[in-house]
Amino acid sequence: MIEAFRVGAVFRNGTLWDGLDLAFDDGEVCVVTGPPASGKTLLLRILRGERRPDAGDVVVGGVSLYRGNPDAGKAFRASSGVVPESFPPTACRTVRDLFRLSAVAGAGISAKERKEREEELLLLVGLPGSQESELFSLSVSERARVALAVELFRTPRFLFTDMLLLNAGGEWTDMLGGLFRALAREGKTIILAERTIPERWKARGGGEGIAKGPFRLFRLPVATEALR
Repeated sequence: MIEAFRVGAVFRNGTLWDGLDLAFDDGEVCVVTGPPASGKTLLLRILRGERRPDAGDVVVGGVSLYRGNPDAGKAFRASSGVVPESFPPTACRTVRDLFRLSAVAGAGISAKERKEREEELLLLVGLPGSQESELFSLSVSERARVALAVELFRTPRFLFTDMLLLNAGGEWTDMLGGLFRALAREGKTIILAERTIPERWKARGGGEGIAKGPFRLFRLPVATEALR
């Protein structure tokens, strides 16, 4: 469980938000929405243990990420994955190169198993056989889906995504919803930061969400039929 207590953030000498209380259970899919420049990316970084909040604390499984043991944040990040809003600069040339550099990718598995896992994940995100595709040739949607596949290769317990639904495109909303529900049923925690929530998700379980500072927090049902 991830819990944020009275979290606040300052950016460019101004307070973005303060006093946020948030909680994300194991086996849950949550969407945090907010307008541009509201600090969604910063919030994800704080929740993931990458950026100390200017006020408050984040606790995972009863352990603070920012107070006490300095290795707590590092251990948490090792068990989590992140799909950024923008494809990060990288020396990698191809999709296969990204898989090779994925943190702890392939540890304890054979080359054959690694290849099969790569193919399975790329098929899942609609990019079968793209291992040798050059990254610069990919569309925004393809890059977003490749980044997701690479993170899933690590089988993270916690997954943070930044504008993934927007970047992937509306035609992938249903597939991603089904994937995230399946991961949640395995006990994974999925946190998405988006400008808006898909109307189908809101109508079939998301409701109007809960106001949290400049954000709205939606908790989505994970039952197999819930978002179809």
